[in-house]
Amino acid sequence: MLKGDDMRESDFQSFLTEDGNIKSKTKAVNSRMSKARLVERHFNVCLDTIVSDDERMFDTLVRIKQEMKDTNGNVSNALRKYYEFSNGRRFPTLLEYKSAERR
Repeated sequence: MLKGDDMRESDFQSFLTEDGNIKSKTKAVNSRMSKARLVERHFNVCLDTIVSDDERMFDTLVRIKQEMKDTNGNVSNALRKYYEFSNGRRFPTLLEYKSAERR
């Protein structure tokens, strides 16, 4: 059982479908939805919980790289899209986030 509710799937799917940067709507949207569900299952936590806190978001992105062998970045990108959907802005790169944190 996930901590918190499941992600807002239908709203997220609509957000992805309306994204002008996503060319192949059906395949790309379904792939991102699948990867987002994978993150929830792997970490046993709702995506809304992850994206509600920048430090948790950063930590989860680092863990995705380490634990999920996300070599092409598809899993991280799905989480980043959910962050953008939830917060109305993009999450910085890991390097940008760590640099800003030191200031």
